[in-house]
Amino acid sequence: MKIGVIGAGAVGGYFGALLAEAGEDVTFLVREGRYQALQHGLTVKSVHGDLFLAKPKLARSGEELIGCEVVLIAVKQYHLEGVWNDLRTLAEGGAVLLPLLNGVRHMERLERDFGATRVLGGSCHIETTLDETGAVVQTSDIRDIVYGALGDEGSVDPLTESVLDRLQEAFLRAHIPAVRRVHILRELWKKYVFLCAFSGMTAATRSTIGIIWREHSTRLALAQMFGELIAVAQANGIDLQETFHAAMMERVAGLNPLMTSSMHRDLEKGRPLELDSLQGDLIAMAEEREVDAPIHRTIYAVLAPHRHGRR
Repeated sequence: MKIGVIGAGAVGGYFGALLAEAGEDVTFLVREGRYQALQHGLTVKSVHGDLFLAKPKLARSGEELIGCEVVLIAVKQYHLEGVWNDLRTLAEGGAVLLPLLNGVRHMERLERDFGATRVLGGSCHIETTLDETGAVVQTSDIRDIVYGALGDEGSVDPLTESVLDRLQEAFLRAHIPAVRRVHILRELWKKYVFLCAFSGMTAATRSTIGIIWREHSTRLALAQMFGELIAVAQANGIDLQETFHAAMMERVAGLNPLMTSSMHRDLEKGRPLELDSLQGDLIAMAEEREVDAPIHRTIYAVLAPHRHGRR
């Protein structure tokens, strides 16, 4: 399958490398600095096994990816605007776009600008980062993808159905745990609920999840954050089960106590934060639906001075 990957960082580099290693025709669209760095190859260090692509296929513009059947969008939310024209070029050229982004509100714009037949819903659960050499480092067992068509069951057009089938086969060949879902927007919200609370709390406290869980006050605040997120989801028509809040707390309790978030790591490294597309969007949606979100407002205020990275 001919696959484009926009971004060869922690997420795009990891999944793209696995797909390429499995024999898929993968091309990475990257910025100039990453383009030069990858001339020496793409290294992945993973608990599931290391790999090295000596000569990854690289591109500097969307035009070079025309002909790809599917394009994975794997950039940070604050870089999405910078690749929007490339996405338009690829969608108009026949590609189906699969965003693996944090957050939920980007889906509204993608569908509005490119149409439901050119956009899939998708998200990933993975703990990865780039080390000082530019290698992708994947540090936990979690590396899941959920994806699916935006339409209801039975309303998916034949082109999208064909792409979904071939994409599923590609994921299987690459040994990527990927699950196709019918109600994909609900799945995106499930991830968003977890990630928004998890990232905000770990970054604001500068702590691992184990420290947060042991401290009664932070554990209570985390539970309140889940409550705020679930209330906003339901106000937006997302049907989450009554047991979902308890499931989120149980999930956190079972995490490796040393686990933290990419937002926390970005904060420590002085990089920009995905604050506006996570906690910021939650606050905006809460205001639109008249839902109270005091803990998220506080988390946002604590992190806002750092959202553009170290100056």
